[in-house]
Amino acid sequence: MKKFADIKKVAVAGLILLFSSSVIAEESRPNSVPIYISGKFGTIVVRPKVKSATELKTKNIVKQKHDFSCGSAAVATLFKYYLNDPVTEEQVIKGLFHFGNKKKIIENRGFSLLDIKKLANALGYKVGGYKTDVEGLVTLGKPAIVTIVIGNYKHFVVFRGVHKNRVFLADPALGNTIVSVKKFEKMWYKNIALIIEPKGNRKLDKLAISDEDLVWVRSDAIRNSLFLQQIQSFKSNTEF
Repeated sequence: MKKFADIKKVAVAGLILLFSSSVIAEESRPNSVPIYISGKFGTIVVRPKVKSATELKTKNIVKQKHDFSCGSAAVATLFKYYLNDPVTEEQVIKGLFHFGNKKKIIENRGFSLLDIKKLANALGYKVGGYKTDVEGLVTLGKPAIVTIVIGNYKHFVVFRGVHKNRVFLADPALGNTIVSVKKFEKMWYKNIALIIEPKGNRKLDKLAISDEDLVWVRSDAIRNSLFLQQIQSFKSNTEF
């Protein structure tokens, strides 16, 4: 019996050593949070991989690089993560200048929904402009480029969907953002939405509301939403 007990101790020691080795390897891995589990034979550290708030905030969004480029970044976001057409913000800017109204773009220091429509049409996409309400957007069931007004500024974002009276937006300036339906209705410029249809079966669902997004609702992330923050954007007369 004593010999069996000694063998058991050696086995347990081996397991602890094995866990320790894996923990050392885990220590060098980023995005992990230590969880300490105490037991009869000591403490084991487990480091499950987690995503930071910043990573979730910027997931599946092309961030704008210029104060005037929220429109081009919103278009690049929609193209890359919904239309499965991975263009860059720089390519979109060049395309909008080429196919859009250059004079007004320069005057307004920004693009319009009409410029975006012309570019998408030139690239072979079917585009629809809709004047509707939030319920209509939900019924359409597709991401849409919309303009919101904050103070005296107009700002382009991608409408992703609605869940439990919360509107989910892909914002080129602030990242993934949640606002109440009531606040969104106040900010939404002229209730106009631009829908760009995918080509064939190329559509991606990376802008759809995910389980990760719902964590923000459950943690009351609405407190950090778009309408509570200052945005440096462009002042323009949006067409369309």
